[in-house]
Amino acid sequence: MRKLLGEISVIPGVTGSCIFDKTAGVLCTDLQTELPKDVTESVCMHFVRLLQMGRMNKLDIKSVHFRFDRYAVIGMNLDTGVILLTICDADANCSLVATTVAMLADDMRDELFEKFPPSPTPAMTIAKKEDIACLRPLVPDDERSGAEAMTLLLEEIEHALTAAIGPLSSMVMGGHLDKWRQNGPSSPGRLPELVTMLIREIEDPKLVEDFKSRIRHLL
Repeated sequence: MRKLLGEISVIPGVTGSCIFDKTAGVLCTDLQTELPKDVTESVCMHFVRLLQMGRMNKLDIKSVHFRFDRYAVIGMNLDTGVILLTICDADANCSLVATTVAMLADDMRDELFEKFPPSPTPAMTIAKKEDIACLRPLVPDDERSGAEAMTLLLEEIEHALTAAIGPLSSMVMGGHLDKWRQNGPSSPGRLPELVTMLIREIEDPKLVEDFKSRIRHLL
C-alpha cells in the first residue's frame, strides 16, 4: 500500500496521504506534512463520520474535499470505516488528485483486504437447555441498567443538538464525546462538562438557549 500512496505523493502540490481505520487508526502513511499526528487523526475521524452521516441519509459519498487557508484535504471512502486521506497545498489541483486517487482506489482495497482480512464469521451452534440454564449475565443488572440509562441521556442531548445545529450534530457530538470520555468516567454528574463543550460549537445565542432549554431537565 505504501507504494500506491507514493504514487499519489508525486503529484504536484501533494504533501502526503494515509489510510485510516476508525477502530485501528492509521494503517499506512506517507505523510510529509507539518500537521501533528493527533490533528491528522482527528481530521480522518471527521471524514469517517461524514461518510457515516451520508449513509444514514442514503447518500453514497465517494469522495469529499475541503480547501482551507493552508491545506486542501481530500478524503475517499475505501471501506466501511476506512478512508484514504490526502493532504495537499491550498492551491493544488484537487481535481487531478481526486482523479488519480480514484484510479488507485481498487488496488488499495485489494491490498487492504489482503493485509487486513475480515474476521471469519463464527459457525452457528445450537445451545442446549442445560447450557442456557447455567448462563449468567456478563454485566451485573445494576451496572447494565446504569449504562443503558447513560446511553439514553446522551441520545437525548444529541437530539437537542440536532434541533439546534442540524444534521452536523452527529459529527460534532461524536468528536466531543470521545474527548469527554477520555477525561473521566461516563457519568450523569459529568454531563454539564459535555454540554459546555457542545455549546462552544453553537455560534447563535438564540440556538444556544434553545439547546439548553431542551436539556435543562437532565442537568
